[in-house]
Amino acid sequence: MRELLGLLVDRLDSAEQRGSAKAQSVALGERTWPALYKSPMESAKEDLWEHVVAMAKWGWLQVKPETALKSRSGYASSPRVTVTDEEAVRRAVGRPERPRSSVERWRDAVNMGLEATEAVKRAVGDYCIDMPDHSMAEVVHQLNRLPAFADKPMLLREVSSQLFWGMSKVLDKRQGLVAAMLGVDDCPFPESPIQLQVHLPTTGYRAILFVENLASFERAVRSTSGAFEGLALVYASGFKGSAQRLRSAGGCSLFYSSKGALGGDLRVAFEAWLFGKVAVPAYFWGDLDWAGMRILSAMRSSFQGLTAWEPGYAPMLEALNDGRGHSPEAAEKQGQKALEATGCRYTDGQLLPTLRTTGRFVDQEQLPL
Repeated sequence: MRELLGLLVDRLDSAEQRGSAKAQSVALGERTWPALYKSPMESAKEDLWEHVVAMAKWGWLQVKPETALKSRSGYASSPRVTVTDEEAVRRAVGRPERPRSSVERWRDAVNMGLEATEAVKRAVGDYCIDMPDHSMAEVVHQLNRLPAFADKPMLLREVSSQLFWGMSKVLDKRQGLVAAMLGVDDCPFPESPIQLQVHLPTTGYRAILFVENLASFERAVRSTSGAFEGLALVYASGFKGSAQRLRSAGGCSLFYSSKGALGGDLRVAFEAWLFGKVAVPAYFWGDLDWAGMRILSAMRSSFQGLTAWEPGYAPMLEALNDGRGHSPEAAEKQGQKALEATGCRYTDGQLLPTLRTTGRFVDQEQLPL
């Protein structure tokens, strides 16, 4: 009987976890109640069935068809059983309430202790942190300190160590939690310093061009096109919108292309610009999609005056207007969110409206150089 009642309580727990008002009825048979249906003795089966009949009379269970309750071998009529007195059945097996999962306990702790809006609480609730030596309430208390680190040039594991009692890996794969807490699109703390690959023309440069994709950066370095003349080319490996970190010596690692200038005044001048000591015109060129536009918008917050590179985007824009490009689904980009504005006149006036009207994207690599 404990086997059967335990099964019924399992079903009650599952229904509650799904948010269902009540558990569905259980069909009795060899799989659900082997103690009865696999018993070699008919007398043992009849004895067990009598207990079911008794519990139906007490109001604990409902049995369908009801005629099964009138026969000593009613178990043979493929009956279905439903719990009608949950409290009594739970008490009988010593399980007065369903054990709450770690995710449920985490969401309770977040809802009670996180100092944030309901929307942020919902987002943080999706990233369960269950630490063996600390309660979830303590973890949430530490999370409330996270905004104080927002503008500090720190690695993700450094932030984790500061928050969680020296444990550096707690925030690994939880960048979405960090972004939600800080109200930004992407986690501003990199897993490691952002790597910048830089090509400095030996003849000098008049402006800086950030290139989003590595393949396009390499093609641009090798290109003989006049479009790249006078441009220092930069590719940011692992860039996730944390543009402010690029402007600190500790937040990025610089690697200079052997096909360009490797030292001297050009390198000194580039680093002086990068770390905010001098002003040089700067441009961004990437995929013509919402993610690329978000990168441009994020970079403009720390690279003042940065604009979309028109020589690169003009042919991409033409491709969209001619009906070319690809659907978001074709490149698994259907999750990208539209952007209202970037602050760049060319982007807001031409690129964003075309993305909205066409509903299609153009990858940077498609453009012939």
